[in-house]
Amino acid sequence: MVVEDCIESTEVTLLAVFPAVSVLRALKICQSLHAYGEKRGFNASDIRVTNSLLDSYAKCGCIESALRLYEEISVERKNLVSWTSIISGFEKRGMGKQAEYFNSMEQVGLRPNRVTLLSIFDAWRGLIDEGLNFFGKMVNEYEIALDIKHYGCLIDMLGRAGRLEEAENMALEVPSNIVNVVIWRTLLGACSFHGNVEMGERVTKKILEMERGYGGDYVLMSNIFAGVEGAVMPRE
Repeated sequence: MVVEDCIESTEVTLLAVFPAVSVLRALKICQSLHAYGEKRGFNASDIRVTNSLLDSYAKCGCIESALRLYEEISVERKNLVSWTSIISGFEKRGMGKQAEYFNSMEQVGLRPNRVTLLSIFDAWRGLIDEGLNFFGKMVNEYEIALDIKHYGCLIDMLGRAGRLEEAENMALEVPSNIVNVVIWRTLLGACSFHGNVEMGERVTKKILEMERGYGGDYVLMSNIFAGVEGAVMPRE
């Protein structure tokens, strides 16, 4: 990888290129950058290059190469970005190894950040109680200020499992400075799926307080009534 006038690329050049490679999912370019980094010694000397390469492999859909590269990084060199990149890669490929690697990360004494924790949530989507325990750990042990994505994942998880009251209570607990209508639409979708008319009415009213004019909300509410025998349409 040499440009005109024989000016060779540096670590900074590679770090600038990796984001574009990830967006384009250009696996062959990623492999070329990997080879160039090995030749110049960047992969061994600069953990930023290694982490960016790892992340690019994962985002290009080649989790095998990402995992192989990850395993080659010594324990001493691995940092939070290394762990987060591989955990996020597993989440994107649906491989279900996030929790296993998160536990390993804890064992070496690294504390997760918001991005790491968001990836871990996906591992618990089908394990509600474990997900709730993990949520509590985020707040109490790691003292992480949760954002709307964390709440959204948990509400979606509870809603899919039919634990609608818990999902509604969680939605009501979202701080006013970050809450948005998407949270309530997620819950409305769960009400529609499980045919909960009473909660559906409450949630629809909450949505209309925040935002009017979106026809999809009325469609979901109509579906709830249509799917429940003997349901009475709400009064004006």
